[in-house]
Amino acid sequence: MDKASEIATARNIGKEEGLAEGLEKGLAEGEHNAKIETAKKMLAKGLDINLIAQCTELSIEEVKLLKE
Repeated sequence: MDKASEIATARNIGKEEGLAEGLEKGLAEGEHNAKIETAKKMLAKGLDINLIAQCTELSIEEVKLLKE
């Protein structure tokens, strides 16, 4: 394999790894945002902060901040 082919292969591998990492971060962010929206709905229904934290897997501090 010549040098140009090696560089192109390395670039393609880097691009694929970058896309996979970006997708993973995006999915995690979307999941977190969904938990926040669920917590907001639960707060609006008057549910207990501890219960909301337990059900959404958000921290109690995060839920308290949403209540403000």
